[in-house]
Amino acid sequence: MKDINVKETMHEMLLRQMGAKVICYVGKQCYVKFNIEGYEISYAYNINSKEKYFLQRVKPYPMVAGVFEDLKDVVTLIEIDVEQFRNVISSGKFEKFLELNKKILDTARNLEDLFLYYKVDEKMFDEIMKEIDDVREKIMNSAAPEKRVYFKKDPETL
Repeated sequence: MKDINVKETMHEMLLRQMGAKVICYVGKQCYVKFNIEGYEISYAYNINSKEKYFLQRVKPYPMVAGVFEDLKDVVTLIEIDVEQFRNVISSGKFEKFLELNKKILDTARNLEDLFLYYKVDEKMFDEIMKEIDDVREKIMNSAAPEKRVYFKKDPETL
């Protein structure tokens, strides 16, 4: 345990030397895991420095869920999320959804690498933005009210 504390202190010092403000506190970190028809759905949450709960989905793909005032809100969101995953898994389209999601996440990483490692022409910005806008429009157009299957909570972005 002392070895871990020394390593953490060394890393904190290196981060501070880089100009970071490092806040360390003893808190609660929880990992929550479900198995739904062979698929792992998991979450991690912790209490942040403002004494709020930071929740993120870890699997089947990473997604920040948000910051919540109390643990009851965290549990409610996980409950709804798990219900929604049960629905999409039972639809028979979950594998396609995961494949599409993986491509989107991989594309975000490709985009980051492109702009962090290469000089990119202004025209490329516009072309990529147009393509992203086209995909978002397709998503919005597919969210027709008559096709909705989950009603316990409203969508956050559609």
